[in-house]
Amino acid sequence: TADRIGEGGLKQKYRQNVAAIRTLRRVQAESRPPTPEEKSVIAKYVGWGGLPQVFSTPDDAPQWRAEQEELAALLEPDEMSSARATVLNAHYTSSTVIRGMYAALDRLGFKHGRIIEPACGLGHFFGLMPEETCARSQLTGVEIDPLTARLARMLYPDAEIRARAFEDTALPTNSFDLAISNVPFGDYAPHDPKLNARKFHIHDYYFVAALERVRPGGLVAFITSRGTMDKQYPHLRDAVAKSANLVAAIRLPN
Repeated sequence: TADRIGEGGLKQKYRQNVAAIRTLRRVQAESRPPTPEEKSVIAKYVGWGGLPQVFSTPDDAPQWRAEQEELAALLEPDEMSSARATVLNAHYTSSTVIRGMYAALDRLGFKHGRIIEPACGLGHFFGLMPEETCARSQLTGVEIDPLTARLARMLYPDAEIRARAFEDTALPTNSFDLAISNVPFGDYAPHDPKLNARKFHIHDYYFVAALERVRPGGLVAFITSRGTMDKQYPHLRDAVAKSANLVAAIRLPN
């Protein structure tokens, strides 16, 4: 089913999100692990990036009135607030791109180890990891949205999933062999007095913070905004170059 994740129009994605949340509620209420069929339903959750209409009002998005009312009844107030906050940067990553990243890592010699996904969402970077790598690795995921983190724990019970913002997560330094992610993008700077005194934008901050946690000789493999490499001011690139070597870079076509 991996290749079909993320398919469909906005209404279909909304219905799949709701089905995943209802499945999570049922499984947790019954205090049991999900069945393979339930895992398949949960795996189709794509988050709320690209679905701002469901957090709007009937006046602004009248064709989404039913969905707005359904979601308001389904989510607790704190879940609603957290979900709304993810609209701008909850990116879905295609299986083609994730598998391509793992193929590149294999060519670079990475086989297994301690792996961190610092913006893990539902955990597709875990789900599409080569089987042999997954079986021999220790997985840590960080996800800012608590509901999404609970869904990820359902799919990947052997991984450690932290329901916090990356900048607020206590993680050991120089300990991970690989950091891999499709990092959040945005024109705002996470508050981290130690690692972000320069107030780098969030997508750039993830490089600095990940390099702090990855061991010497480890790898950071991120999808980022083109601004990371293209921006006029070199401060982020200078900071990264002090603690890491660029071993590969690929421009995605669009």
